[in-house]
Parts: sequence; structure tokens; C-alpha cells
Amino acid sequence: MGRYYRLSKKITEEMAEEILQEVRGIEDVEKAEFLEENTKILVTTEKEKYPDVMTRIVNIFSRIGKGCELSFAGFEHE
Repeated sequence: MGRYYRLSKKITEEMAEEILQEVRGIEDVEKAEFLEENTKILVTTEKEKYPDVMTRIVNIFSRIGKGCELSFAGFEHE
């Protein structure tokens, strides 16, 4: 199951690459990719694992993106 999250601020390409590297290193993340010129991210994991996975991802965005926050933007329709 995939979920879209909107970024609260613009991040650089370098930040985006570093964020993706860390996010994809999380064991339960099946897929992670930026969309719309790095203004949204799609994260795919099992439904019951979202709370733990997203807690880690929110912290990664805040640290690497210098305070960047995420807000839920919808579900991926497969």
C-alpha cells in the first residue's frame, strides 16, 4: 500500500538524494520516490507498519531537510 506525503518546504537535489538513501535503508520500506519536482514523496510499506516507518521518515526529513515536515496527501491507487 502506498501513501503520498507533501513536503512543507523546498529541498535541494542533494538533500533529496540523501533522504532517499536513508529512507530506502529502512527495513520495512518497499518503495520510496519523490514526485512533482521533490514536492511530494510516495512511501510504500505494509499497512500496519506505517506508524513506525513514518515516525522514522519524519525524523529523517526534519534532520536532513532542515526542519522540513510532511503532511498526508492521499493514497496510491493501484
